[in-house]
Amino acid sequence: MRKKLICLAVALLLCAAALAEGGTFALRFDEGFTMSLPEGWVSYPAGNGPIRYVLGSGDGARLLYIQVQPTDIDTPEAMREAIENSGQCGKTSPLELNGKDFAAFIAPGLNASGCATIHNGQLIVFLFTPRDDSDYMLVAAEIMAGIKF
Repeated sequence: MRKKLICLAVALLLCAAALAEGGTFALRFDEGFTMSLPEGWVSYPAGNGPIRYVLGSGDGARLLYIQVQPTDIDTPEAMREAIENSGQCGKTSPLELNGKDFAAFIAPGLNASGCATIHNGQLIVFLFTPRDDSDYMLVAAEIMAGIKF
């Protein structure tokens, strides 16, 4: 048990060190939220459609897609049900980040993990890929933990 705790502590320290080494910067979005992103991240063209922002590492290996679309969904439960019924995601998990209700999910066909929330009549979805990059998934968790609406 002690060995597992030491390994976990080392992993958390490495993750924190990786974020601290590169630093972060805060980015405010028109939809009324702020995220802290790793230094060196850039914006990529999002094109037309519901994907409003594409952000990621300068080499494009790690991406964050932010989809924004109007919705009449007004409860966290209904949002989770809609995501589960979309056919692209499995079960959702309720998640609260800084007092805001989210639904966490995995999109296996996209090699992505994501979470979604409802804000001002809009469904906002954050999709992190590639999901099979375990170091990036730790960074993604840090990014979402710092989101502020």
